[in-house]
Amino acid sequence: MAGNLDIVMRDEDFVLYENEKPLLTDKGKVISHTNARLLRLAITHEINHPGEKFSPLTLLNKLNDAGDETLFPDDRMDELLENDLTFSILTTGNDPDLQEWMEYAPSLSDFVFMNAFSVASAFSAFRLHQKDHQTKRDFIKSVILKLPVEQLVVLHLLITEEGPGLIPHLLLLTHYLSVTEFAASLLILRLKNKDPGILEALKFRDGLFIMQQSLVHKAVISLDFITLCKNSHSVSVIEEIIYKGENDQAEFKSTLRWDLRQSKKNPDIEYASLKTICAFLNSEGGDLLIGVRDDGSIEGIETDQFINTDKFFLHLWSLIKTSLGQEVVEWVKTSHQPIGNKTVCRVHCLKASRPVFLNRKGYDEAFYVRTGPASSNLDIRSALKYIQQHF
Repeated sequence: MAGNLDIVMRDEDFVLYENEKPLLTDKGKVISHTNARLLRLAITHEINHPGEKFSPLTLLNKLNDAGDETLFPDDRMDELLENDLTFSILTTGNDPDLQEWMEYAPSLSDFVFMNAFSVASAFSAFRLHQKDHQTKRDFIKSVILKLPVEQLVVLHLLITEEGPGLIPHLLLLTHYLSVTEFAASLLILRLKNKDPGILEALKFRDGLFIMQQSLVHKAVISLDFITLCKNSHSVSVIEEIIYKGENDQAEFKSTLRWDLRQSKKNPDIEYASLKTICAFLNSEGGDLLIGVRDDGSIEGIETDQFINTDKFFLHLWSLIKTSLGQEVVEWVKTSHQPIGNKTVCRVHCLKASRPVFLNRKGYDEAFYVRTGPASSNLDIRSALKYIQQHF
């Protein structure tokens, strides 16, 4: 990856950009995810390991393309299990196929025995969930079919890149094998498969350890990727806006109508949100977060003392339509998200295709635009000039 990578926020997710253009998958789809942390992981990895074949970026590429194909059709699983050498190491301590390697490293026997025993133990624990009527292979296939798509993507890439066994990869992703045990099990499979790279590695004192660490590295990437794919660990669009703080396209309001100082409803508080929405619509768009204090801490829309969230949004939309006009509904989208035990409202504004004026009873008609991180009311002359230049 030669270009500069960045993250761009959309309505409900984040897109990976390279050199100010969306980065595309092998099938031409935009690389995106709902969790900004996952995209940051991909960028960080590319900075530290540019061009590495097994990477979070590769996994993101395949995850975005995953809907177009079945990663593990039944005949493919049958083939993988039929040729899986793991079945042989599950019962071996002194496999004759491994004896020829011992002359290169006398301690290899202990390495094979101890780690083969660990894999066998993990597999036995894994099979405790097997039903009486299931064969071993049917049980493994049933587990694979129930995996979330992100785990299937990781499993597919691990098998493609590292083979030759399906079972160690599956045991890693289902947390029956530790990262170190997983790496050791793949080395044993390579030994049994007479991988020439193993013989070359055994000629050097730390050769086997270096190979093992390479496998550990890929296992860590896999588990990090799966962890950040989970919704429970995600950073949402709203949280990302809070993290970045107020700017020319983001503003925070603690409440919609409740005056925190006077402990009562105050129309000026409502007007403050309306002028921000108006300014975003007349400028380049942006996000108003209600229920967030200026410092980014959460106040929650509960402070506004509506009966429920639906009543909050009914009131908000009534304010928007009566003060900014019915036509603005095509440029405004609202959503909410629980953060802890409080709720934050997001008012996402697109750039309007025609001027929007704020006309609220009790206030002068006004035309607001964004000037840096603030909303400014333009006088008539300035407003006319602005409209001519921007609409």
